[in-house]
Amino acid sequence: MFADYIIKSNCIFDSVSDEPFKGFIAVAGDKIAYIGRSDEQMAEYLGGQTQVLSYEDQLVMPGIGESHAHVFYGALEVAGANVAESRSEEDAVQMIFDHEKDKENEWVIAFGWNHEYWQTKELPTKASLDRRFPDKPVVVINEELHGAWVNTKALEVCGIDRNTAIPQGMGMIGKDAAGEPTGYLLETYAMKLVLDEAFSMPEEKKSRLIDAYFKTTASLGITSLSNLQIHEILMEDVFEKMDQDGRLKVRMSLLASINTPMEKLLDMKNKYHSDTLKFGGIKGFVDGTPMGYTGALIEEYSDRPGFYGEKYLSVETFGQRARAFEANGIRMRLHACGDGAVREALDIYEYCRSAGGKEPLRHTIEHFEVVHPDDLGRVGELGVVASVQPDHMWAPVFCEHPFHKILGEERCKYVYPFKSLAGKGAVLAFGSDHPIAELNPMRGIYRAASRLSEDKQPEGGWCPNEKLSLADSLKAYTIGSAYQMHSEEKTGTLEAGKFADIAVLDRNLFQVDLEEILETTVAMTMLGGRIIYEKKPCLEVK
Repeated sequence: MFADYIIKSNCIFDSVSDEPFKGFIAVAGDKIAYIGRSDEQMAEYLGGQTQVLSYEDQLVMPGIGESHAHVFYGALEVAGANVAESRSEEDAVQMIFDHEKDKENEWVIAFGWNHEYWQTKELPTKASLDRRFPDKPVVVINEELHGAWVNTKALEVCGIDRNTAIPQGMGMIGKDAAGEPTGYLLETYAMKLVLDEAFSMPEEKKSRLIDAYFKTTASLGITSLSNLQIHEILMEDVFEKMDQDGRLKVRMSLLASINTPMEKLLDMKNKYHSDTLKFGGIKGFVDGTPMGYTGALIEEYSDRPGFYGEKYLSVETFGQRARAFEANGIRMRLHACGDGAVREALDIYEYCRSAGGKEPLRHTIEHFEVVHPDDLGRVGELGVVASVQPDHMWAPVFCEHPFHKILGEERCKYVYPFKSLAGKGAVLAFGSDHPIAELNPMRGIYRAASRLSEDKQPEGGWCPNEKLSLADSLKAYTIGSAYQMHSEEKTGTLEAGKFADIAVLDRNLFQVDLEEILETTVAMTMLGGRIIYEKKPCLEVK
């Protein structure tokens, strides 16, 4: 059998071993036909139509699996302003204005603010946005997607005033001393009052935004992706049509909201089960985020004595529903950031397992930002996948990371405990949580291996005992994510018989300083034997 492509490199990392090797990959159709190390072996696959791509010292690796992203939000972020690097409220407004001044968008939608990184550390208000955008509605979603900052026009368009109510415990509308909305909305049900209106756009525009998003994922070497519903937005019909039209440039796993009726979930499970579009289960929230003071902690917040946050789900309130999901073969992915929420999520999964009778479904906990040491071993014991986002530990200045004041230094010894989780048997699946963090996987790989903030502090890394090796970081973004998506038999490693999902980086990460990882770009991305991105045509040799 002759190959359609021969991909040669001095450094092929297959995500099976820990070191790259010199060799070639023979691709026939949509699969890897053979992986070899000698010219004699390669000659057996060379035919008259075989294209030989020689990448020399560029790293060839499995296509990257993004285990946690919100595609529609990500598409909006790619098209809009991101103010993550702003250092004041006024700075953020100016960045948004500069981005939007030549555009004719009906709504201004931007992302990325975190007041804890501003000089004043104060929540923003509608007044600053009003000065630049008096007549056009604006919504700026915060770094964690758990809060929004809007202007007066947005409040008016959405009918939000001093009398507007939301379900208890489901969020908050910020108000001033006179009882008027300030322009700050916290958590899902408060944010939905604005987002439902802001995201109401023609399907054609949504489709264009998503097409642009998939061009971005391809340019980053991403070949598979878990798309988690957020704020009740999933758009599965759009992705189904894109898949039918051949426009879906990733293998996508769809995660519906925990509030979706069982009948619809079972319909999705029966409908979406192909190699390119599959139903991945449900997503639920056990808590919010410690940085938003909505995370659930075992001990009180260090800067708010007597306050422990709130759990949205518990064994008592959710246990029977969780068992119903498990009985129907529906995997659960539970958001848990605080150590109290992580413990509760583990208790929920243990409660499901105690019913007995079935193999573990690879239920997942998302984030694991703070974990009590007593719970680290339970993750692997219960067969729970740790879906983690290393770039979440990023801060412009390490000493200004909010966890220092929120948790205190003793609990900060147990933040983002990736190596401890893996060492106790948990499978790590890396992702970005885009648009909460940047989509670029190189940032996650760098952060996991260095544990440094933007200012390259602290010396030696934050909790240096939790650093991962480069090989383990790459595996978490490849075979780990494939395992989480139940596709490890077909993707995640470079092995004969698996899909030819391949990424080529512009340098060998095993031969450069860690800082160079951040400068690394993708030279080529292949999905199922088809090149979907190429930085420039590769030198072909015969």
